Amino acid sequence: MNEPVFTGHFPGNPVFPGVLQVEGMAQVGGIFALSKVEDPHLYSTYFMKINNVKFKQKVLPGDSIVFELKLMSAIRRGLVEMAGIAYVNGKIVAEAEMLAQVIKDKEA
Repeated sequence: MNEPVFTGHFPGNPVFPGVLQVEGMAQVGGIFALSKVEDPHLYSTYFMKINNVKFKQKVLPGDSIVFELKLMSAIRRGLVEMAGIAYVNGKIVAEAEMLAQVIKDKEA
């Protein structure tokens, strides 16, 4: 409850914002996608599309979110599709499908 995000969203009724849940899922998905390339430290992941986002239950201060990501396709031409599910205490709280671009943008 001491995080600023809870004091303003919503005052007197704190919930963890859905946009931050999706951002967390996207970051986990990006790391997961990069785990599939050689020399992942030379790449970045940029999200291009997020579809079919569903929020099933509100997330409250003190909850721990666990993200499960699956690649829906192999990385082809630098693009990868993935699906994510967010859990709190074993219950699904959110899910989304994402499209990301994996780009080699650093030198060895």
